[in-house]
Amino acid sequence: MLVGAVPNGGSAAERAGIAYGDEVLEINGKSTKGMSSFDALEAIQSDGSVASLVVRRPSSGAEPRALTLQREFTTTKNPVSYRLVERDNGAKVGYLKLSEFNAQSKARVLEALQQLNSRGASSLVLDMRGNSGGVLDGAIGIAGLFSEKPLVLFVTDAGGARQPLYSRESGAVASQPLQVWVNGRTASSAEVLAAALHDNCRAKVVGAKTYGKGIIQGVFGLSDGGALIETVASYATPAGAEINERGIAPDEERIFLSDVLGSSFLDADIKGAAIAQPVCGTRR
Repeated sequence: MLVGAVPNGGSAAERAGIAYGDEVLEINGKSTKGMSSFDALEAIQSDGSVASLVVRRPSSGAEPRALTLQREFTTTKNPVSYRLVERDNGAKVGYLKLSEFNAQSKARVLEALQQLNSRGASSLVLDMRGNSGGVLDGAIGIAGLFSEKPLVLFVTDAGGARQPLYSRESGAVASQPLQVWVNGRTASSAEVLAAALHDNCRAKVVGAKTYGKGIIQGVFGLSDGGALIETVASYATPAGAEINERGIAPDEERIFLSDVLGSSFLDADIKGAAIAQPVCGTRR
């Protein structure tokens, strides 16, 4: 894993002499071989207020250096809230609100699912209304908490070639019937996750058509000091549908009471959700 940007001036990384292009071999005792950038963020945040790194500078030929950096990052927001709601018939619905995708998303969703499982949830709602996206690897990891190493998306490059991306999670932790809630402000990584859960026959998508943001853009510097922003790839669902400017159409359109009358009506929305295993083979 290489350092892909010049460390900020005055940061702990700069003071330790880390430079653009350095190779990070270990983070907090874990080898970085096979790590994504999201995995690296999780590893850095796993050990309190310090981060221990083993770094090598390929250009110098010197031996790797062991460094201990004092973490000076802004506290990452917990993007997950959850609750258990009991229906009139006694059935328990586990509700998870995922507000964004950041370095904590997968771990917090896992924690919420484990808690809801232990408290007897017989069905689940994953609410991504208003989730504008974030770290794509979060969506890929979370998809694997609901099914075994599913195909999550295709990345389509500028030449039209498609690269499949699968979740690498070792095992699903939630098998209950699942419903995913979306709206017109659900975008990017949230759309990827909603489509993955739908197309792998894991969930019914309910609400309104999503925003339709599914591109990867590159910024290229120009000799006159300007910059060119160019689309270099796009996201497609496991069923092969492009997301950008099209969005994800719900299986069931629904106006939520909590959107119209306020959050105090959220429990009513949850109790009114008809949650069942989706019919396999259904595609948009």
